[in-house]
Amino acid sequence: MSSLPSNPSGSESDDEHELDYDDELMPSSAEDMLDLVPISKVLDELQDAFPDITVSKIRFLESRGLVNPYRAASGYRRYSENDIGRLRWVLTMQRDHFLPLRVIKERLDSGELDTEVEEGESVPKPALPPRTPSSRFRAPGPASEQLSPADLARLAGITTEQLDDLVKFGLVEPVDTEDGPRYERSELKVAKAAHAFLTHGIEARHLKAWRVAAEREAGMLEQIIVPMTRHSTPDATTRAREVADELIDQGNAIREAIIVKVLRDSLGYSGD
Repeated sequence: MSSLPSNPSGSESDDEHELDYDDELMPSSAEDMLDLVPISKVLDELQDAFPDITVSKIRFLESRGLVNPYRAASGYRRYSENDIGRLRWVLTMQRDHFLPLRVIKERLDSGELDTEVEEGESVPKPALPPRTPSSRFRAPGPASEQLSPADLARLAGITTEQLDDLVKFGLVEPVDTEDGPRYERSELKVAKAAHAFLTHGIEARHLKAWRVAAEREAGMLEQIIVPMTRHSTPDATTRAREVADELIDQGNAIREAIIVKVLRDSLGYSGD
C-alpha cells in the first residue's frame, strides 16, 4: 500500500483544513468499497466516549505506531473500522488501565489482543506485564518490631547524639508509644545511610538537603499518582502503587546519572 507524505508544514491549521474535506472528495471507488472515512468521522465516533480526543492526539498516536491509516492519493489519511476500533482500544487502555503507550504498543505488536472493538463493547482487561512488587508501600510491622533509640543507634552504627540530630533535622521520625519513642524498621535504612556520610564529616544538618529534595520529588509524584487512585476500577490503588514504584526507580536513575556526571569532571574515568 503506497503512502504519500503529509503537508510539509505539519501545522495544526493543516489538520483543521482536513476536517473541511467532504467525503465526495475521496479520490477512488476502492476507498468507498473499503468504507474508509476521514478523521472528522473518527472524531465523531470517539468523542462521546473520549471527550478530550483531538486531531493532534490521533496524529500523536499514529507517530507512536499505534495506528496506521491508509493514505489517499491526495495525501490525506483515511481510517477503516479496524483503525477506529484500534484507537478505541488504545484510549481505553490509557484511561481505564493506566497502561503506558510503550506497553500498549508491545501488546499490539505481539498480536495477543483483538483490537476490533465495537462501539459500546466492553474491552477485556489485559494481563499487565509481570513486575516484581516492591516492599515500599507495605504496612509497617507489628509494634514488637519497633526499635528503641538505643537499638536503632546500635544497629545503624551511630551515637545517640547523632540520632538526635537526625531527628532534629527531619531525617528520621520516632513514633510516640507508652514505652517512649520508638522507630519503625524503615527508619533504620535512613540511619544506616546517614552513618556513611557522618563518618566522612557530613553532619545531619547538611543531610537536610536530601530530605528537602525528596519531599519536592514526592510532591511532584503525588500530582500523578493521587488522581489515579480516584478511578472506579477495583485495582486503581494497586496500579497507582506500581506506577509510583516505577517512577521512584526512574527518579533514582536520573539522580544517580547526574551526580556521576558532575563528579566525573573531578574524578575522571577509572582504568577498569
